Amino acid sequence: MPEKIRILFLSANPLSTGRILVDIEAREIEEKLQEGPYREKFELYKHTAVQPIDIQKLLLMHRPHIVHFCGHGHKTQKIILGGAPGRAKTVEKQGLAQVFALYNHHVRLVVFNACFTSTMARSIAKGIDYAVGTSRAIGDKAGVAFAGALYRALGFGKSVREAFASAQAELGLTKTPRAQGIGLFVRDGLSECDSFPYVIDRETEFRPLCRITMFETLSIKRSGKRILLRGQRYVGVQA
Repeated sequence: MPEKIRILFLSANPLSTGRILVDIEAREIEEKLQEGPYREKFELYKHTAVQPIDIQKLLLMHRPHIVHFCGHGHKTQKIILGGAPGRAKTVEKQGLAQVFALYNHHVRLVVFNACFTSTMARSIAKGIDYAVGTSRAIGDKAGVAFAGALYRALGFGKSVREAFASAQAELGLTKTPRAQGIGLFVRDGLSECDSFPYVIDRETEFRPLCRITMFETLSIKRSGKRILLRGQRYVGVQA
């Protein structure tokens, strides 16, 4: 039986920060995944009130392929987690990038659904295949809508690139306010043909990712004259 795609949902909304829809976003992700035909290929683990000391423990415990953070970001390109009871603690991009790089043998995608996290996502994408972040403040409803559309597409068997494009299109289609600035960052050297999260069962379905055109030149004789024919062969690359 193929390994399931494990999603680790982390959220933090300390009392000293503004209220955001962390519970609704978690529910939206779970419900949208269930809409797709490949819903049984995913496992979702949810942890709230996350503190910095929890991150490595949860990465070791669940060995996730996707890490999704829902919470607050700071203009200084930090995320805000829990600290002492009721208080907040910021985490810088260097520390997070170092931690995720240690677990890149299973973590493939990190989603920061929080304001001002594009620089952090770009830094993490140096060691992780995919990272999502925002360059400006994002609205609460936009964050929930984006997350729902992203995971719905994954549940329908789309790749990360396709799912991200689908989520962006959804925000544009619904004209969701304060939805600008969300970006996908990809590790340098990662193949354009990468189809993570590989939810298609290779034994029963074939999913062409790239089409390579190969030309063959044939030479035949007709009525004493040599004629050159140029044919094409298509080779599909399977996930």
